[in-house]
Amino acid sequence: MSRPAASGIGPVATRIYAVASNTFREAVRDKVLYSILFFAAILLLASLGMREVALGDRDKVVRGVGLGGISVIGAIIAVFLGVGLVWKEIERKTIYTLASKPLPRWQILLGKYLGLWITLAVEVAILTGLYTVIIGYQQGMPWAGVYLSMAMLMLELTLVTAFATLFSTFASPTSASAYTLCVYVIGHFADDLYRFGQASDDAGFRALTMGLYRIVPNLGMFNVRTEAVHHVVVPGSEVLWATAYALGYTTVVLGIAMMVFERRDFK
Repeated sequence: MSRPAASGIGPVATRIYAVASNTFREAVRDKVLYSILFFAAILLLASLGMREVALGDRDKVVRGVGLGGISVIGAIIAVFLGVGLVWKEIERKTIYTLASKPLPRWQILLGKYLGLWITLAVEVAILTGLYTVIIGYQQGMPWAGVYLSMAMLMLELTLVTAFATLFSTFASPTSASAYTLCVYVIGHFADDLYRFGQASDDAGFRALTMGLYRIVPNLGMFNVRTEAVHHVVVPGSEVLWATAYALGYTTVVLGIAMMVFERRDFK
């Protein structure tokens, strides 16, 4: 009796997990990651002193600075680690070894993406824990909305990392970083871009801004930090829509990245 081909879900998941775990270990050993985390820790600790110099509601200022710092640091890690996913393998010549193995390229790319996502999740968890200690020391246990805002941040980083992965498949780290940062910045001002375009009398400009609004991800929908700071409840429907939007958009972007990576010639 012939042996069944090892092409089921189990073997595929095992191979993807192996790539993801290896990517995570490489990211953990990356000195740049520790430098960024160290800077983030300093930023959060510095928020302790902001309570003495802030104007208005000082507690809200401290909470806002802390949550904003975690968001920015998460985006920096997603961009600067994500754009090097493929480039590092090319620089170290290991991509040729991977490409020569009977391992589909889409599994390699998906494994690397998941490894980076796990790295980001660990980073956000660490900074959220530090934030909890700092705010807990100053103001008492943070409100539950804070942790919802961190979950929404992970949805945002899920999508940003997918774009960084896509750009890493065909561009140099410098160019990929610029592309990803553009997506990140425009994505956070997508609603403003739409309103600005609609207020213009130029039909061509309105069409251009509408096109950008429909193509670029609307990252603003994941930002509920203001609600977390002011203890405002976020409707469950908004959370569900943001989750579906992030997962759907990420699937499309990763699908494009896999097609590009599959067609790239490393010889």
